[in-house]
Amino acid sequence: MSFAGARLMASAATITTLLAGVACRGREGAAATTITVIDSTFTHSWDATEDSGLVYRVEIASRRGVDTVSDVIPPFPIPVDDTLVIGLIQTSEDSSSPERKVFRLRLRDHTVQTQPVPHDVWAFYQDFLFSPDGRYAAYVAEDPIPGQAGTFAMVRDALTGEIVARGPAGGGCDCDVDSNYARWIAPDSFEIAVSHASTGAGWQRVAGRPHRRVHVDTLKSEPVWD
Repeated sequence: MSFAGARLMASAATITTLLAGVACRGREGAAATTITVIDSTFTHSWDATEDSGLVYRVEIASRRGVDTVSDVIPPFPIPVDDTLVIGLIQTSEDSSSPERKVFRLRLRDHTVQTQPVPHDVWAFYQDFLFSPDGRYAAYVAEDPIPGQAGTFAMVRDALTGEIVARGPAGGGCDCDVDSNYARWIAPDSFEIAVSHASTGAGWQRVAGRPHRRVHVDTLKSEPVWD
């Protein structure tokens, strides 16, 4: 099993605990929205380095009723407010390899909309993270032309795909292990750590806010981010 697989298995043991407490209070004091794992199953994974991976069936309960979403994958869904839940699923057409998609569950009418993740998400990147308000997605991107820019930090508008922040190019490693990280400090403040193992330069940390200039520095040790 690869490092990515071990990381998945280690986190899977705590998924129910984590999701059982996920809740969001609406802007006008609406009842909380809760997300709970119903069950999980092993299936063919979107990650080409893994023979199989876990997908989850989750129950989303709000003041408008209860909805169920299948084939959910980490990072897990977030309730944006009392009208919307956003997250990731994996799907496949016929016998094709699974691919990741963004789903939006609109609680008012119980409809689910999906769209592919951005085309430039690094193929092995695990932590595709939505901002707490659901407006943006932070991740590590890769130039689609082999041998060009390498990997780099990227933040896009989660709905339109507009680029709202980007770090310098040149990251990467000769490996299939994901040692890149992202986190949201606040709804409008992010940090992304891009591995530069291929050049022995540690991790390039890109921090900032959407639509503003980013700050770039270097981390000598691998970050330990929740």
